[in-house]
Amino acid sequence: MSPARSPWHGGPVEVRRIEADDDAGLDESADVLRASDKDMWPDLEGFSRRDIRGFARFRGGSRRFDMVAAREGSGPILGVGLMERTLRDNLHAMEVTVAVHPSSRRRGVGTALVAGMGDFARADGRDVLNSIVDVPTAVAASHPSLTFAPKVGFVPTLAGNTRHLALPIAAGRLGELRDVVAGARNAADYRMLTFAGPWPEEFADDACELFRRMSTDEPAGDEEHHEEVWDTQRLREREVLLSARGAATFTAVAQHQPSGRLVALTELQVSPDAPTQASQMVTVVHPEHRGHRLGLAAKLANLDALALGAPDARLIVTGNAAVNAPMIAVNEMMGFTVAGEGMFWQKHLGATATSATAAGRINEG
Repeated sequence: MSPARSPWHGGPVEVRRIEADDDAGLDESADVLRASDKDMWPDLEGFSRRDIRGFARFRGGSRRFDMVAAREGSGPILGVGLMERTLRDNLHAMEVTVAVHPSSRRRGVGTALVAGMGDFARADGRDVLNSIVDVPTAVAASHPSLTFAPKVGFVPTLAGNTRHLALPIAAGRLGELRDVVAGARNAADYRMLTFAGPWPEEFADDACELFRRMSTDEPAGDEEHHEEVWDTQRLREREVLLSARGAATFTAVAQHQPSGRLVALTELQVSPDAPTQASQMVTVVHPEHRGHRLGLAAKLANLDALALGAPDARLIVTGNAAVNAPMIAVNEMMGFTVAGEGMFWQKHLGATATSATAAGRINEG
């Protein structure tokens, strides 16, 4: 058998790669991931079958996604691992998500998945696995990830929180927030623009600059994280992946009128499989233009765009590292409330098959 189809971890539980053309395997993997997500967050929608197929079949030049599944013999899939590899920067690390079906926990499935992904990462020249765990506040203090992650070699590197914003925001509060933006220093120097879908060609270079800055400005938990390489090819590849997943993207930007450059951006994404739920993605303000309430201004403009383009949306989900005080302050002004406790976990891969590094999610194993 070729290395790609050979098990990375043997024994009672075998971990094997799911190929991009294996529709049944991808769909079964997506169902396991969904069951794990629903067990953790019953009121939220996680990755869909459409998402998993989109990830597995994406063939960009800047990053790739790979899926592995754990089984006992020829039985059903018990757990899955989703791996993301960057191909142009940060070649030392791999981001991982680990999920075990609720009915298959406490059987070594999660341990086998971490070992298998560690072997995959090592074979690809990676020596770090990064992962993020977000759990509801009600169970955060006793969640099994607190013992599972250290058991398989991960150490905590950065705490954070999941936050939720119920929509719509009361009209009176929106008016107060708009007054804050209007009264900001040099407010007349900036204007807000919004669009849905791909980036307009005229703004592509500015977009790449802001995404590049986001890659180092945002706390990431990976102490070895390096600046990302962003160009129009990577920007367009990102849009191809979003299209494959069916995601609608709403973007708001702040344009500095004296220079014409874009100096802030924020994004919201809505899946066709979860029309009532929006995910807050990147929000970044160029360092030279901070202190003008541009993050708040962009987010408010994007709320208007979301209301027009995705009128069924009733919830925005976001996450903030605990050290990101400026963004937390903006979110709290808007009415976001803490819904979950989060942790960045990191594993340095050693010479043995149980080492790894990732940045995705570790649900309990």
